[in-house]
Amino acid sequence: MKRNIIFTGVLAIMFAATLVAHDFWLIPQKFRIQPNEPLTIFANTGMDFPDSLSAVDPERVAQFLMKGRFGEKDITEFEVKDNSLITECVFENPGTYILAIALKPKEIKLTAKEFNEYVLHDGLPEIYDLRKKEGILDKDAVEYYSKYPKTIIQVGERLDISILEPLGLALEIIPLKNPYSLKIGDDLPVRVLFKNKPLENAEVAWSYPGRGEEFAGSIKTDSNGKAIIPLEKAGPYIIRAIQMEWVKKDTHEWESYWASLTFEVLPVSFPD
Repeated sequence: MKRNIIFTGVLAIMFAATLVAHDFWLIPQKFRIQPNEPLTIFANTGMDFPDSLSAVDPERVAQFLMKGRFGEKDITEFEVKDNSLITECVFENPGTYILAIALKPKEIKLTAKEFNEYVLHDGLPEIYDLRKKEGILDKDAVEYYSKYPKTIIQVGERLDISILEPLGLALEIIPLKNPYSLKIGDDLPVRVLFKNKPLENAEVAWSYPGRGEEFAGSIKTDSNGKAIIPLEKAGPYIIRAIQMEWVKKDTHEWESYWASLTFEVLPVSFPD
């Protein structure tokens, strides 16, 4: 599959896009820790990874969970601090862990112009084409959106494969290799699932700190929902995907689902 640089330009600074396109990610204080070392996890909303513009209302959290080789555990204690939603974790056992949040849907109303610009900016040209085909490019939009961020944390030296299993989120980016078995210059294969089925032709974007509002690149998933992500810079990394459906309900016509996955890319050689 050909890797494409995400389109930037006029659309990247349009107001509608900046109004809607706030990504949501989990970013730990550190991605690699030792057993029993306290760790703060930040849930951030923004457009410049990993900085946060505002904190998510705790009432929007439908589920906050942790999974490792010993199974799943619900996280029930979290709070708003400054511009982040945070929780404190302690991992007693070595291994690789994944944390995830599912946010309840929230409504947004946009003019036709705002909605058209937003779907083009955020890698959903098929929605624009659908609206054009149906003759509704001039129709305002009511959208319900929900978000599903995940982060991968390495505790000690033991690498586990439990993080390669789906969590059952509505939209989910699943690593097909443990990223902590890789390093800068390697590729990370991922699979995107939508309602537990592989999502074909979804735009998957990746980025890292220092890119501002522009993602580093993007690629389309194949018929099995698979994409290959280049690990081109050491440090924190984010992968993001969006899916939208035309649902034509009484309350709203559009539903969007936002997923992200964060982890740390290791340098070529890492000091002990």
